[in-house]
Amino acid sequence: MRHPRLAGQARPRGSTPAAIAAGLLAAATLLAPVPAAAVQVTTGSGSGLAGQTMDIALSTTSLSGLGVTSIQFDLSYNASIVTATGVLETGTATGAAGWNNPTFNVTSGRISVSDAGTTALSGSGPLIKVRFVINPAQLTATSTTLTLSNFVFNEGTPNDTTSNGSITVTATPIITVSPNTGEVVRGQTLQFTASGSVTPPVTWSTSDPLIATINASGLLTGVAPGAVRVHALDNAGRSDDSDGDILIRGMGLTAGSATVVQGQTATVPITVTSLSGLGIRAGQVTLSYNAALATATAVTTPAGTLLHDYGPVGFGTASGTCTLDFAGSADLTGSGTLCYLTFGTSTQTYGGTALTVSSALFNETLPAKTTNGSLTVSALPSITVSPETVTLLAGQNLPFSVSGSPTLPIAWSTLDPAVATINASGLLTAVAGGVTEVRAVDAVGAADENTSVTVYDFQVSLPTITALPGASLRVPILVDRDVSALGIYSLQYSLLFNGAYVTDVRSLHSGLVHMWDASQIVANLTSGKLAVAAGGSQALGSGSSELHVLELDLSPAVPHGTDLPLTFSGFLCNEGLPAVQVANGLIRVRNALDAPPGGLRGFVLEPAAPNPVRAVARIRFAIPETGGRGERVTLAVFGVDGRRVRALVGGPLGAGEHEATWDGCDAAGAPAPAGLYFCRLEWRGRVLSRRLALVR
Repeated sequence: MRHPRLAGQARPRGSTPAAIAAGLLAAATLLAPVPAAAVQVTTGSGSGLAGQTMDIALSTTSLSGLGVTSIQFDLSYNASIVTATGVLETGTATGAAGWNNPTFNVTSGRISVSDAGTTALSGSGPLIKVRFVINPAQLTATSTTLTLSNFVFNEGTPNDTTSNGSITVTATPIITVSPNTGEVVRGQTLQFTASGSVTPPVTWSTSDPLIATINASGLLTGVAPGAVRVHALDNAGRSDDSDGDILIRGMGLTAGSATVVQGQTATVPITVTSLSGLGIRAGQVTLSYNAALATATAVTTPAGTLLHDYGPVGFGTASGTCTLDFAGSADLTGSGTLCYLTFGTSTQTYGGTALTVSSALFNETLPAKTTNGSLTVSALPSITVSPETVTLLAGQNLPFSVSGSPTLPIAWSTLDPAVATINASGLLTAVAGGVTEVRAVDAVGAADENTSVTVYDFQVSLPTITALPGASLRVPILVDRDVSALGIYSLQYSLLFNGAYVTDVRSLHSGLVHMWDASQIVANLTSGKLAVAAGGSQALGSGSSELHVLELDLSPAVPHGTDLPLTFSGFLCNEGLPAVQVANGLIRVRNALDAPPGGLRGFVLEPAAPNPVRAVARIRFAIPETGGRGERVTLAVFGVDGRRVRALVGGPLGAGEHEATWDGCDAAGAPAPAGLYFCRLEWRGRVLSRRLALVR
């Protein structure tokens, strides 16, 4: 057929067959059909609450004239939020075309759909619907995307473009009952509340009003032993139940609390709420605690406790636990203290421990609501005994004290009462030679001991002597008391001195040792040391304060003003007892103003020894020159009021050292009262005095 445009037209000049063919091809291209535009497929969206069903439509632009007789597609979603359950054609283009035979396959998070019919689809709008169910457990707000994929018309024609949709889950209005669990004793209450999307008023109820009731405000009251659930219903029909049981106990049992210091006994009460009406005749209670701090030792039922005179009460204990049980023939009634538990506490550690009631069962079927107790063990307070170190002579007294945080009263004692004793006020009395300690314990058990109390049976001492260079001196070794009762059969000592200035030392058969044979007094002199050993078959007696007497020669070369110590190096009686305290002496080398020529001492009054005086005081003095006929030397003891108490010396004396004693008595021989006195020496109008104290 000839193209209309070309029909009846002459052939143009210059046309060739090839040119004509090219023109025909161009014309054919201009007359070819234009392809149709792609169909837009849109996935719808929706929203709902947990558990609701919703239908999501897939919509298209116009399908008229496109000959669409089949479709297939996949739709993906979040399977934890929604689930696809079916495909619908009602109200859609596929339904209008009468297809009515869609097929689908659901896997986790995806639905695959196919549908076909004999009538081609037409028009635009909903194509087909997919039904979803929102997860009933999805109570909070969330959403999921509906992703459309693999959409095909007629196995590929016409073309399509797709867009996704979504499902939004709205938060579900709910109410929540709290608490979910609970435990109360009959007659006691527990408050319940409803929270969330609550539309007042709320109606409350329990699963068994014979066990527990609840009022309009949600206050539950225990009625009888058992268990219930609590139900709440609001005015909008929303409801909730407690998830767990509310336990109603017939009685409550409480372990008490106590605070004690280390080593003390603690008493803890076990109390119960009313047992009346329950028919209680037996029970068993078990507690646990920290065994490093305490140990349960007993159960007691004194008057006033519910178990007093009720029946046998058993008690058992193991490390960290204890159990008490009881049984009787009558019903227990009333409330209060069931019994008491006694605990001994550690002396080594302190701190706190819970007293945990691990079980409390009455009549073998009725558990009690339990409340735990506690036991606090406090550290002992710190106390310190003073003085720390003491040296005393037998018969002497010394007060002791306690510092720190003591709880009165204080219990005093000594480790060895044969050495020293101490009374309730802390006054220590030295008894006999030895070493002991003083211990103090306060009312809560805090204790301390001092380091040592050393007691000597008596004292030996060397005097202080003033002399000129080159003098020969008599040096007595003095005792502070009558030693006849001490049973001294032997003694040994060493005397140390300056060998450069003391040229000779001699042991005299003089003093108390005079009663021993002279051959039994052995002296060994070496440079700067005299070692003496003496003994006899009789114990030393009384009658003199001089135990032994030595003579010393001074070198004329001793410089004026030199002090030469005389030092004991060990002093032993009977190989150890009685114990001896030593007091060293001194030679004071002075010029002629202190001591006249001829080696005699100056005018000297030495301190009384011992001082304070308990029995006898030795008073040593020296006169530098012999007085003429009728020249008197007087030595007397005076009171602080100036009254003469006792004359000790009164008459002429030769030059040199002298000694008098005072036995603490007045001129009539009666004991003078304890107090302060003065010893006064007079010679040629010169007066010397010394103070001394008399104690009883």
